[in-house]
Amino acid sequence: MKLFKRKTIVIVFAVIVLLLAGVYPMLHKKNAVSETSNTLKIYATGSNGRISNQLQYTIDEFEKKYPNIKIQKVLFDVNDIEKYEKTLLSDTLAGKGPDILYLSSSDAKNLQKSGMLEDLKPLIEKDKSFNKGDYNTKIINAGMYNGKLTLMPLDYYVNQYTTTKELLSSNNIQLTKNCSEKDFTQSINLNNSKKLFSAVGLDDEDNMSLSNFLAGSGCEFIDYENKKVHFDTPEFKQLIEDYKKIYKASSKKAAGEGTSGDEGLQALKSGAAIFSNDRMDSFKDFLASESLIQGITKETTIINNMPMYEGGNKAVGIVDYGMAINKNTKNKNAAYLFLKCALSKDVQTKASRATALIPVNNEAVKALEDEYNNTEIGKSYEYDKNDIVVQKPLSNDFQSYINKITNNIEKGTIIDDSVNKLMMECLTPYFEDKISYEDAIKTLENKVKLYINE
Repeated sequence: MKLFKRKTIVIVFAVIVLLLAGVYPMLHKKNAVSETSNTLKIYATGSNGRISNQLQYTIDEFEKKYPNIKIQKVLFDVNDIEKYEKTLLSDTLAGKGPDILYLSSSDAKNLQKSGMLEDLKPLIEKDKSFNKGDYNTKIINAGMYNGKLTLMPLDYYVNQYTTTKELLSSNNIQLTKNCSEKDFTQSINLNNSKKLFSAVGLDDEDNMSLSNFLAGSGCEFIDYENKKVHFDTPEFKQLIEDYKKIYKASSKKAAGEGTSGDEGLQALKSGAAIFSNDRMDSFKDFLASESLIQGITKETTIINNMPMYEGGNKAVGIVDYGMAINKNTKNKNAAYLFLKCALSKDVQTKASRATALIPVNNEAVKALEDEYNNTEIGKSYEYDKNDIVVQKPLSNDFQSYINKITNNIEKGTIIDDSVNKLMMECLTPYFEDKISYEDAIKTLENKVKLYINE
């Protein structure tokens, strides 16, 4: 089992689109859905005929519930994302695009800004079977834009780190429980000759990317609705200066640079870095991560989220993938039924066993926890020829952390990939001491203002 498999940059920015052509046939007299066509056309990126597990499981569930509907998939090569995204945007803006969009949240802001996405709130409010208590509503609310729910989040992650008790002790680091971001940064030994984090870089696949670092703070610096930026605040300056310290003391990773997926784990094992910021591969694997790290390092695992700006025992959830409905669709009811399949316990449980992260469906979270506790504990596997990992019961500390990131989320947020790129472009020269903070912020402010006013 490989816990921290790194997705490539291509997958991160891939947008998988579903086109529902026409309207639905009558499936049942008591619950009829109008239709003139029985074909659902899917635009999807994939390789060797395969698409995202999360989307495939949704299609499977939808076909099982509505067998009269034919699914037609149009696949785009995963290595030709530029053509795919160009087709998606041009078709959508021309009013002939897909009815349902399945997309990485990093691509969502541009589509939300376009005004082409349907408000899901009226559909949910009319649906008496939709129980908000079944879902993590703080994460779902991250899909709001201009007062409308235009993106339905499906899974999320938190900006977290991994280390060991022994590594912290040997490097004279004492972390205070529920400390603020500032206190955390001051507590870590930034003058240590070892690398601080295993890798920092542009990609959001790195938990310690600048965008994840800012998102995890809980602070908001861009007001999309009123088209304003707030970079001239003490909070923003502190966060940027703290990130600069982390950036200078950590290994660097270029955008698109391939990795094996366990660099951080190996760095902890060798002691080359104090913290790992490898990204979990799935929620199932995350539940097994404590045992994995302990088995590889032979030390006491510590996993926690990077503290919020104000501190406290809460975390920010960062949306990974979501679904949206094209505002011009002629088949809102059918599109909504497809979205409900994606939110169902069964689909979310299967997806988070494979490649999806923390489910927004609360029952799916519990099902996966129960599955680990009831069927995985005691199992062992060979990680490599020198390491045998035994799945152990969750420690009290790790269970508390799981409860925090599933039940005690302060809020959900969506990272705008376009803003992330502008930030790294404008701020990297400051991180590398080539320009002043003031000059970097002035350039950043001008570019982000231009972007959000497009």
